[in-house]
Amino acid sequence: MSSPRLRVQFETLFEHYKGQDSDVQLEEITEILFCTRRNARIVLNKMEEEGWLEWHPAPGRGKLSQLNFKRSRADVSENLAKRYLEEGKISQALKVLDHDSSKLAQVVEKYLGLVHQEGQQVVRLPYYRPLSNLDPAAPMRRSELHIVQQIFSGLTRIDEHEQLQPDLAHTWEMITPTHWRFYIRPSVRFHNGDLLTAAHIADCLSELKVKRLFAHIESAEPVSSLIVDVRLSRDDYKLPLLLSESCAKITLPKENRADNFDLFPIGTGPYKVTQNDSKRLILQAFDGYFGFRPLLDRVEVWVIDEAHSSMVFPSLSKPVRPEIAEFSDEVELDPGCTLLLLNRKDGLAKSNDWANYFSQRLNTLNLFQQLPQDKIVELGVLPAHGLKPGWYHHTKQGYVSPPSYRSVTIAYHGQHPMFPTLVKCIETLLKQDGLSVNLVTYDLTVENTDEVDIWLKPMGISTNRDDALAGWLLNYSDIAALSKDTDFAHWAELIEQWQATDSRAFPAKELGKSLVEKLQLIPMFHCWLGVNKDQCGSLQNAKCNALGWFDFSQVWVKPELGQVSDENADG
Repeated sequence: MSSPRLRVQFETLFEHYKGQDSDVQLEEITEILFCTRRNARIVLNKMEEEGWLEWHPAPGRGKLSQLNFKRSRADVSENLAKRYLEEGKISQALKVLDHDSSKLAQVVEKYLGLVHQEGQQVVRLPYYRPLSNLDPAAPMRRSELHIVQQIFSGLTRIDEHEQLQPDLAHTWEMITPTHWRFYIRPSVRFHNGDLLTAAHIADCLSELKVKRLFAHIESAEPVSSLIVDVRLSRDDYKLPLLLSESCAKITLPKENRADNFDLFPIGTGPYKVTQNDSKRLILQAFDGYFGFRPLLDRVEVWVIDEAHSSMVFPSLSKPVRPEIAEFSDEVELDPGCTLLLLNRKDGLAKSNDWANYFSQRLNTLNLFQQLPQDKIVELGVLPAHGLKPGWYHHTKQGYVSPPSYRSVTIAYHGQHPMFPTLVKCIETLLKQDGLSVNLVTYDLTVENTDEVDIWLKPMGISTNRDDALAGWLLNYSDIAALSKDTDFAHWAELIEQWQATDSRAFPAKELGKSLVEKLQLIPMFHCWLGVNKDQCGSLQNAKCNALGWFDFSQVWVKPELGQVSDENADG
């Protein structure tokens, strides 16, 4: 890539000659660029290699050479910005555009979004960090949950209307509430060509027993080449629904996996991973998919450096975050919230006095008032008074002082565009009360939870359904590690009672109310999700899901009529 210095030298020449082709002497160039004749030749040759100008030297001193400009100053800056963008260096891209964010927005819009390459329809999306952990069995963040749903299939799935649908199992039956039978689609293959068997599925289901949500699985056995039986230790009328969870996706047997399975997972879903590194994740439509082959050929997620990550959505024609007033009615709120999880097991909040202090001092309105006004629009947050938008869980109000003067340890995702700002707000409030604060950052999960007093977390539930709280609470909320045993047993019992009854409604509000009233967590903010219909251009059906993305496998490109005519004429 050309250096910023070379661009500055080009701009100097361009401005001196006002962009007009000119007859010049090399001595003029040396004076303009303040360099030697030899360096002037090197610089001109490099600019010619970049395609910025043409340099036709005349032999001999004093003779006029020809300098022809092929690009304008703006063209060069924009192209250099694009090349920095390819490397995820948005800071450098902004610099070459004279720190003009509106120019950067134009460059990003041109470079990302919908493009056509070699007859394929490709969507490029910006994101603020690499997506490097795509094993559905491991703890995952919100965006990884979405990507995993594009790569893997489960026995069942939740569709775009949030209804339960068949997936690898084309149908199923409850023989008894403790005995379920799943009928498997024939001739399904993994992305590497391996044939999916009932034995593979049974092995994956058996491994689920280590997770609380599926601890009641006694056995999973293939009873024929296309039938799997699951036996349970207690009644469960909701097993097919629970098997739509991301952790229940069917994966390649461990003995057939490469060492880099987290980066390059192999599933049976509509997209396969062809590239995954610190710069980009590329998903290619899987031609051998057992369902409808995606109409969108390729999805590329481009990593934008963290310093400017809050400028972008994982969106299409308007990747730069709009002003809050421009959000359309189609932009929805996260179905969960960002919350503070208190360590009621062995942290300061083990004491009711400390838990009560934290819940009052760090309530959503106090934190919202601490947010810098210029950050509120950028972060896209609203105060949360309950786990889900529209819920209100009441706790005692009124100022209380800390029980003693101690150091409070707070854990948060080190790689998140919003959390550093939120942590500073929390730190400010606690320091006002004379407390010191120790911050712990982590990549995926906190290893030593007993050393943490407060854990700043997103819920990251994948649907708007109330029963999505079951998988969240039992599988990946980390509440079991930080709660009192009697409290967690009560919450788990509420879910088990729901599972044991055919028509019982999920006790979502009862759970949410209890979690707040027991001082286990403090709801902080609801966040705007990323994609609205106005951002989708010619891409059809790009409805924002509960994870802030759209289902790649369900979208298609609506060609313009002129484009259709041109293609027919070419044929």
